[in-house]
Amino acid sequence: MDLSVDLAPGRKPGLLLTNPVMIASGTFGYDGYGRGIDVDAPLAALGAVLPKTFTRYPRCGNPEPRWFPASFREGLVVGETTLLNSIGLTNPGIEAAMADLAPRWATMDANIVMSMAGDSPEQWEEMAAMTSGVEGFAAIELNLSCPNVDDGAMFSHHPRLTEAAVAGVRRQTDLPVWAKLSPNVPDITEIAHAAVAAGADALTISNTVPAMHIDVDTGRAVLGTGYGGLSGPALRPIAVALVHKAAQAVDVPIIGVGGVMTGRDAAEFLMAGATAVQIGSANLADLNAPFRILRELEELLTAWEVGAIRDIIGKASIA
Repeated sequence: MDLSVDLAPGRKPGLLLTNPVMIASGTFGYDGYGRGIDVDAPLAALGAVLPKTFTRYPRCGNPEPRWFPASFREGLVVGETTLLNSIGLTNPGIEAAMADLAPRWATMDANIVMSMAGDSPEQWEEMAAMTSGVEGFAAIELNLSCPNVDDGAMFSHHPRLTEAAVAGVRRQTDLPVWAKLSPNVPDITEIAHAAVAAGADALTISNTVPAMHIDVDTGRAVLGTGYGGLSGPALRPIAVALVHKAAQAVDVPIIGVGGVMTGRDAAEFLMAGATAVQIGSANLADLNAPFRILRELEELLTAWEVGAIRDIIGKASIA
């Protein structure tokens, strides 16, 4: 069975992955960068892995608590759909990433895709320039839409800002560039067009939805900042709809992310028009989840007598 996908088909030599299942940014190992991953983990079996997002300068992140439910990382509760987080892009900064972490990624038997976020179009371009000549990653995902920092989603809320950020990065790198978009826009196709026009090779859809939960016994918000991002199963129908709309509008691969917990969930994104999927919440609760989801997806395709993953991409019908 052919599970291979190309996530930069317009760029030579492209970015050919053996299968469409990836680990989403921020959920790779206990710190988001790969530390804590079993050295024998078969990461090469996955399409790609995305470490946690880097910013220009180090960030300490948001105040605790950063997760709801607090027990989430010890395992998902069956039927749990309300998963909130407010991490705030905790990271050591891109200089540390390039000097200390990228060399470690270069030794891993895996396709690594670096994630980064900037405060201005000029800073996006500066950060991209800092990646020049550094080995250890095969592509760059632009986190244009983090809802857990001040104005963190503004780039993918406006076509002009999306275009400026992507164009700045595109000028400084020959690597494939993915733009991760926000679900909180009136028209995802307008933002998608802007990202592609500026040089994005693929679109990641979508980031989390701003959300809040209040403990009515205490009258207090359950997260340290009050607001956070809704992820997990509750996000999936929103993300699937956005993937479907974007896939009708642009001619680049779409990477679906948001509540992929099973192989059937992955297939749903693919049928909506995604070329690949990222696993976030499920991976946080169980580091084996991406491998299980890949296995379940392959079993589904076998049962459906599908010979190649491309045969189900975009096959959803709207009656």
